[in-house]
Amino acid sequence: MKVVTYRELESTDGLLPLLDHAFKWVFNQKEFDALIKIDPRLKNGPVSLCAIENGQIIGHVGIADVATRTLHGDLEYVGGLYGVATLPSHTRKGVCTALMDRAHQYFKEKHYRFSFLSTSPAFIAHDFYKKLGYIDLTEYPSAHKVFHGKKPMHSQKENVGFDTNRILRIYNEFSKDKTGFVVRDKAYIKMLRKAEGIKPKQCIISERGYVIFREDKNGVWVRELVASNKKEMHNLVDTIEDRSRGVVYDRAVLNAKLLQVYQSRDYMIQTKGWGVMMFKPLVSSASFKQTFGDKFYMSRLDAI
Repeated sequence: MKVVTYRELESTDGLLPLLDHAFKWVFNQKEFDALIKIDPRLKNGPVSLCAIENGQIIGHVGIADVATRTLHGDLEYVGGLYGVATLPSHTRKGVCTALMDRAHQYFKEKHYRFSFLSTSPAFIAHDFYKKLGYIDLTEYPSAHKVFHGKKPMHSQKENVGFDTNRILRIYNEFSKDKTGFVVRDKAYIKMLRKAEGIKPKQCIISERGYVIFREDKNGVWVRELVASNKKEMHNLVDTIEDRSRGVVYDRAVLNAKLLQVYQSRDYMIQTKGWGVMMFKPLVSSASFKQTFGDKFYMSRLDAI
C-alpha cells in the first residue's frame, strides 16, 4: 500500500465507489476541483490523502487547513479532517490508521496544535477516533416542530436575497466575543454558497439578523440562523414558520440562546444530537481550554 495526495492521483475515478459507499457522496471531479480553487481550507494544501493498492484507491482522509480565533483574538490555524473512508473490502486492515497517522504528521509539520473532525456517536468510527486521542467537543442539539392544521401567520416583511456584505456585518457582530470556527470573509462566504448550493431565495435578512434555509413540499430546514438578540431570533423564526408547509427543523442548534427560543416556542428539542465535533491535541503542551476557553463556536455550515 502506498499513500499519495489528491493532487498526485493519476485518476480520481476510484473515489466514486469509495465515497459513495461511505457517505453517499457521488464524487464529481470537475465540481470538486472548482470548489478546491475557492475553498480557503483546501486550496493551499494536499486536499486529501489516498491509500492505493494494486492501482485501486482503497482509503481516503480529507485534509483541511482551518482558520480559528483564540481567546486572545489571534488567528490560529488548526487541522481539519473529513471524508474518512475505507473500501468495505479493506476494512480492519489498518488503512485508516495509516492515513490518519500521515494526516497528523502533516498537521504537526505545519505546527498546528489541534486537529478537528465531525462524526456521529452512533458510528463505529467514533470509538476509533477516541482510540486515536480524539475528544468529544460538542454534540449537535436539534429542534423540530410539526404544525397541525392552520398555522398562525406573522405579518413579517421579508427581505429575501443573499447580500454578502450585510451577512458578514451581522455575523461578525454576532461572533465578536466568540472563539473557534468564526473566521469569515467574502472569500469564505463565496465558498459556502457554492459548497452548500445556497440560492438568494434561500436567505432572509433583517437589520439585526439573517436566516439561511432550504424549503420543500414538507417544510423548512434551517441551515443557519444568526441574530443579535432573542427578539430578532423570534422574528426570524416567525418568517420561516410562515413559509413552512407543516414542518420546521434545525438539525444543529449550536447557539444556546437560539435553542432557548425554540424551546419557548414548543419545539421538540433533542440535546443529544446525531453528530458530534471532536478534537485532538497534537502536542503535549496544547490546552484547548487555554486556547479557546468556553467560548468556542461554530455553526452547521462550518462543520468540516
